[in-house]
Amino acid sequence: MSERTFTDPLASEFYRQGASELESAQSAEAVLRKAEAFGQKDARTEIMQSAFYFLAAAHFLEGRNAGDSAQAYHQAARQLHRIGHFTQAGRAYSNAGRLAEHAAQAAASPSSRHDLQHLAVRSYSRANHCFAEVGELDWSQTEYLNERNARVTWAKMEGKHPWAQLAWKFTSNYGTSFSRWGLWVVGTIGLFSLLYELFFHLRWLQPMETDAVAPWIPFWSAVYYSVNVTAALGLVDYQPTHVISQGVVIVNVLAGYILLGIGIGIIGRMIRHR
Repeated sequence: MSERTFTDPLASEFYRQGASELESAQSAEAVLRKAEAFGQKDARTEIMQSAFYFLAAAHFLEGRNAGDSAQAYHQAARQLHRIGHFTQAGRAYSNAGRLAEHAAQAAASPSSRHDLQHLAVRSYSRANHCFAEVGELDWSQTEYLNERNARVTWAKMEGKHPWAQLAWKFTSNYGTSFSRWGLWVVGTIGLFSLLYELFFHLRWLQPMETDAVAPWIPFWSAVYYSVNVTAALGLVDYQPTHVISQGVVIVNVLAGYILLGIGIGIIGRMIRHR
């Protein structure tokens, strides 16, 4: 096992003790039992010893049993969080999620795959919160994305079809990418603009019965119409008269509401993280 160093001398000593016992026994069972026993205490020193014994076992098990290593990382992170080592806890939770996903892919039984993938979801979620607590927002966002992707995989394992989650991913990377959302908005407006221009020439868009109807300006009026329908403003002088054009307007309105909701979510997330 490679030597690892920590800024806290006491933490380094506990890790070294655990690693030495692991090397002697070539088994993690005894060290894990000691880590569990220390973790049941309330004294800070014993909780720290539990955390770094769990870490030593997790490192030892990485190349031997990814699932057990993930469990050990998860337990180490829980103890580190108890004593306020949030950054180290976040890293341990992140490692737990990564290894649990890897183990889930290789697991033979469906129940094992399900349990390991569920562990990955929980670990990534807690890593996200640990990093957020210390202001490591880039790391927090990375773990948030890892959690969302793990949830999609977990849903598929349960026989569900996470279409909403996948749509959220493709349109805004789970509410984290304003630029991707903007491209979808522009693309939606552009697509429906072309359709409305076609419908006008097919006479599937007719002016309303009013004296103040604005003349149709090629392409510009189609863009104006698309923006109004997408934003559900209703400031239009033409109405769909064919069943196809009416159906397209309905789809356009629904797409607009979805994109608006995603946009509000992105802005809210940006405000919370500032």
